[in-house]
Amino acid sequence: MFPQRWIEAYLRFLLRYRGTVTIFVAVLTAFFAFQLTKIRLHTDFFDFYPRRHPYIQFYNEFRKMFGTANVMNVILEVKHGDIYNPETLQKLDRITKFMINTKGVVPYQILSIAHPAVNSAIVTQGAVQVRPIFYPGVPKTQEDADNVRFAVYANPNIRGLYVANDDSAAVVNVGFWEEALDFHYLYDRMTALQKAEGDANHTVYITGFPWLYTSVLQYASQLFYIFGLTTLTLSFLLYGYFRTWTGIWVPIFSGILSSIWGLGIAALLGFNLDPLVLVLPIFLTARALSHSVQSMDRYHDEYYRLKDRHQAIVASYSHLFAPAIASIVTDGIGLLIIAVAPIPLIQKVAIFSSFWIVSIFISVVTLHPVILSYIEPPPPVEHGPKTPPMNIWAARGVLWSAMAIVLGLHYSGVIPSAMVAFLVASPALGWYWLTYCDQAYVSWTRWTVAATQGRRIWGVMALTVILFFGLPFWGWTLKVGDMTPGAALLFPDHPYNVAYRKLNEKFLGGSQLIIIADTLKPDGVKGAGALMAMDEMADHMLEAEGASGSVTIVDIVKQLERLQHEGDPRWGLIPVNPKETAQVIYAFTQNAAVGSLNFFMDPSARYGSIITLFREHSHDTIMNSIAWAKDFADKYSGGEVQFRFAGGLFGILAAVNEKVESSYWVNLAMIFFIVYFCLYLTYGSWYCSALLMIPVVLSQLAAEAFMVLMHIDLNVNSLPIAAAGAGVGVDYGIYHFSRMIDAYDEIGNLDEAVDYATATTGKAIIFTGTTMIAGTAFFWLSDLKFLAEMGLLLTLLMTFNKFGGLIVVPALVKALQPSYFARRKRSKAVVLERQVAVAS
Repeated sequence: MFPQRWIEAYLRFLLRYRGTVTIFVAVLTAFFAFQLTKIRLHTDFFDFYPRRHPYIQFYNEFRKMFGTANVMNVILEVKHGDIYNPETLQKLDRITKFMINTKGVVPYQILSIAHPAVNSAIVTQGAVQVRPIFYPGVPKTQEDADNVRFAVYANPNIRGLYVANDDSAAVVNVGFWEEALDFHYLYDRMTALQKAEGDANHTVYITGFPWLYTSVLQYASQLFYIFGLTTLTLSFLLYGYFRTWTGIWVPIFSGILSSIWGLGIAALLGFNLDPLVLVLPIFLTARALSHSVQSMDRYHDEYYRLKDRHQAIVASYSHLFAPAIASIVTDGIGLLIIAVAPIPLIQKVAIFSSFWIVSIFISVVTLHPVILSYIEPPPPVEHGPKTPPMNIWAARGVLWSAMAIVLGLHYSGVIPSAMVAFLVASPALGWYWLTYCDQAYVSWTRWTVAATQGRRIWGVMALTVILFFGLPFWGWTLKVGDMTPGAALLFPDHPYNVAYRKLNEKFLGGSQLIIIADTLKPDGVKGAGALMAMDEMADHMLEAEGASGSVTIVDIVKQLERLQHEGDPRWGLIPVNPKETAQVIYAFTQNAAVGSLNFFMDPSARYGSIITLFREHSHDTIMNSIAWAKDFADKYSGGEVQFRFAGGLFGILAAVNEKVESSYWVNLAMIFFIVYFCLYLTYGSWYCSALLMIPVVLSQLAAEAFMVLMHIDLNVNSLPIAAAGAGVGVDYGIYHFSRMIDAYDEIGNLDEAVDYATATTGKAIIFTGTTMIAGTAFFWLSDLKFLAEMGLLLTLLMTFNKFGGLIVVPALVKALQPSYFARRKRSKAVVLERQVAVAS
């Protein structure tokens, strides 16, 4: 990729002007560190919406007219009896008023039987009266409570919507403006409400998207403990490998430096950090540490051979420069490609993650030679259990002290219990690791070399073929979207998921598909043709898969028409005369609270809404229901209205899922192409580049199969992490293959060169793979299900990448015997002869 003389000139420039380079990097790092003061850990709902999608444009057009899809549900359930008693109804009234006074709510989107916007229509002295359910006021006696029961039963659109079908619970539905949500404020306020209104006979449940992400943010503090435990574990791994304190602080410093640059650019660009993607930054930090270990390990080998620091730096980094740049470029571009998904959250993650990877060029490729030129290299390590006693006892002392602190934090309620099981065993694990890790690495390296010798090569080839054809059996069934909004993020027993199940068990469902009937003229909704079209669409939607109910203004018109004829069910019809419809609606609005019809009709009466309720919103249910609605619209020939799609939660999730699904496959195709092209630029061989791509594709197939088997859906949160694994998985193969090239140039026998490369670079790859796994393993202990699953997914990806780079690539090279190595060696010899001839 780069001429050797350019690389050596760059390295000598760094060594000659190392002081200036250090100051320059320090100034830039200070600049990015200052930017970190502006970064926020926050979820912005608009970042989830693909803004150019027709459904999102539809939502933005009508959300101020018909309300937001960002709805929270507060359920008040009685444990014994029903809700029709003064105590329960007074609690419901207090909860409703409490929500009215909550910051960020949509004023006309607070709905419960205690709110004036939910009305009861009755006939009094021959006239239709529209009154609040709590008429004439909040129930104080059992007689008042019985009147509420009568009002609920007399109106068909209340039970199932606002009161449970078994009368054991009532719900307050509250819409929130996305831009006005304050999650910390909301958490404090709602937990106070639960404590105030919950008692021996009443339970308050909270669910809905605002509360989902409010709940997620409560686990943000765990990330600091996970980061601390990860740093501690990586430090012990590094000490066990290098046996020096320098071997700890230099890689850790590289990881921290890249973190400052990566997070600093995010802050500089005004990005928020969503807690659900924070597993990726820690993974990228471990990636920087991995590159650092590779370079330090090669430098030590060259120093023991040459006995001169500067010569060792030039010799080692000139060999590592090409594979390091290839790895950084492929990783950086691979992550940047994720930005093709037209979802702001994914684009922001792609941009700062890509810059984070590129910063490794500064933290490792540029700054490492400078750092190593200042410090004395360590003496050669003698493999075995014998180690310097004072260093080991000091390390063990740090380990025991850290464990004591962590256990103290657990008993004070700060550290979650899921981490304790691991921490109890950590002292013994640390003790064993510090004593026997050298032997372990030697044994693992020998086993890795042996795995690709003799007939075992064909066993590796057969296993690779089996995995290639077997893994897609599961991977091709990977689902897009979530079955429930909390199931993908939180564990089943989390209070949010308990409340969500309660909502769907007691009521008609918390998921809505909103279709707008556009009559193209003011007062058009009041026409008989428009009302009939809306009514037919509502009836049609009741037959959609998973639909549990539908609501339109037609239901109100029919009820009022029936009441005007002494409640005779035969008169529950749509008036033929538009003036009669107008009179019915006018009578309703004059008696009801202001804004009672806002959810069904806009003030100009041009637009009417058809709301269909569902108890779940899997991807198939969403797409089938919208297709079902469009089928009716396509066949509708009345000409009175135009049906517009699609609003509510279903519309947003449909838009997001469509873009996630299409973007994922586009991402993979582009990432694989870019990685392959970068490999070609590095090695100049289409054939060898294809060999190195095999482990990358294999790892991605394994990840998809794992997601299916573990019921991890592909959604807006998991897409960047799943796709990132494809972009950064080729590093092990690059370092190993480059070492094979160097070894073949010296040895001349391909099989021996492969074994030598595995015995030397393979040990570093085993260790760096271990650090990558350690960088994500502690997420398994998170109480946030999504982070635990993503940590496990990344661990699986890195394990397969390591298996591919260490075993599959050597097996392929030995089995196929590419002529690339011999051609390259001959070309190199010809170039060297020409240079000698020119010099002479």
